[in-house]
Amino acid sequence: MNSIPVYSITKENVTVVLDGQTTTVLKGTANFERLREALLDEDWEAVPGLLTVAKSIETWSEGDFTVRDEQVCCKDEPLPSELNDRIIQMVKDGCSPINLLNFWERLQKNPSYRSVQQLYGFLAHANIPIDPDGTIWAYKSVRPDFRDWHSGTYKNTVGAILEMPRNKISDDPNMACHIGFHVGALEYALTFGEMGKKIMIVRVNPEDVVCVPYDCSQRKMRVCKYEVMGHYAVALPSTTIKDETEESPEQYQLPKSKYLEMDHMVKGLLFEESLHDLRKYAAHHLKIVGACKIPGGKAALIDSILEVRRR
Repeated sequence: MNSIPVYSITKENVTVVLDGQTTTVLKGTANFERLREALLDEDWEAVPGLLTVAKSIETWSEGDFTVRDEQVCCKDEPLPSELNDRIIQMVKDGCSPINLLNFWERLQKNPSYRSVQQLYGFLAHANIPIDPDGTIWAYKSVRPDFRDWHSGTYKNTVGAILEMPRNKISDDPNMACHIGFHVGALEYALTFGEMGKKIMIVRVNPEDVVCVPYDCSQRKMRVCKYEVMGHYAVALPSTTIKDETEESPEQYQLPKSKYLEMDHMVKGLLFEESLHDLRKYAAHHLKIVGACKIPGGKAALIDSILEVRRR
């Protein structure tokens, strides 16, 4: 059992004396609120891992990562600055960096040095988040029937997992077009394709990234495998994301019979449903990614529902 700390809490700081060492955490800095809550709840086991940024990262990663002078290391290997700075800032903001730590571990399985280095340029664009599993969420423009624009043979319906041999795809960024699946940033997907295109949200494992071509200002990448997660309705966050369907276990969803009933509701009847139920219907049944964050209230959400149902 961990030692019981001696502490004081004010509006501006928390001071903890533990094993003879005194640590002061200021309001607005790393884990002020979480440390305060742990002390008030007498969660003595949590306190040591909340005293500094370094200890917070080591606690969240269960010891796989260490920090020295704000440099995050994995097994003594320093993380690149693009990722290191994002992790440190997330912890200072009181957020768990586990998404980025898992991303790094997945990235180490990518066999191409060039692909790994190129990927950071792609992730610098807005609205390309990383989920808790460490995978990347991006966008893909497809035909009205959900098939790819190039060959018309790969169908991108929700839940589809598409894959091709990695060694058939060029990792040369100077080669703009080549065999391989292309996914991209939102601005790229919105401008690619013809009238009637659909925009789908896809998930990519960092180890399956083959190339980030230069021709579109690093707004697209060639991959050998991806999974279709849902329909685009609103821009994704820029840093991390949680899967709405995973946040609500099955027992907290609406009954399947209710979803089927809502499938046949016209616009007027949908307006009679609660915003809470409409969001569950959109996220869980229709797989509209970001359904809970569509601006414009009930009217905008219903418009998105009707658009997806027309597809």
